[in-house]
Amino acid sequence: MDAIEEKIYLLAKPYLVTRDNDIHTQIAVDFALRLLEIGKGDRRVVLPAIILHDVGWFRVPEAILPLAFGPKADMSLNRIHEEEGVKIAASILGEVGYDSSQVAEILQIIDGHDTRADAISIDDEVVRDADKLSRYTRSEFWSMVEKFKRTPEETFRALELLVDRWFFMPVSKEMAREELKQRRQEIEALRLQVQDLPQSGTADGTKS
Repeated sequence: MDAIEEKIYLLAKPYLVTRDNDIHTQIAVDFALRLLEIGKGDRRVVLPAIILHDVGWFRVPEAILPLAFGPKADMSLNRIHEEEGVKIAASILGEVGYDSSQVAEILQIIDGHDTRADAISIDDEVVRDADKLSRYTRSEFWSMVEKFKRTPEETFRALELLVDRWFFMPVSKEMAREELKQRRQEIEALRLQVQDLPQSGTADGTKS
């Protein structure tokens, strides 16, 4: 990231303590940079938007957090983090003196990145694809297994079914499927480890 992007990220960090959003944001930024490298989107819009897209979770009341995200999310509650995110992002972008010609689109992307059905621009596509791609990575996949009390197979299948529905760009779908190949290998390795565990009885693993 360049100097102003780093400054935006540093100002965003205090708002990224909810739901492991600090880790999620770093992963999403990496995917956004990869998508930008292949010539998709305007970095001056995409990077601030992806850095700031989830800052609004900081202002969602803790009591409703479990209802506002995940497989059974109430999207009216999820919407709160978008609305609050716009306010926080506007303040941060104002503080760094960000180019006003880009601010309006950045805020519009944040305001709907989870709840809006269609993308408003190629920049929006990049941000939303990068956001979703993070769910397919090792750290977020296994976190979801634990957080949502689903088996690895259930989580894998859910993400597999969402590839064509979630992603706008073909390259993002390819990236998601590549990540899923790695998750499949991890699931298989875990299955083999469980099979190799002693089944019962004595300390040396023989059956009693």
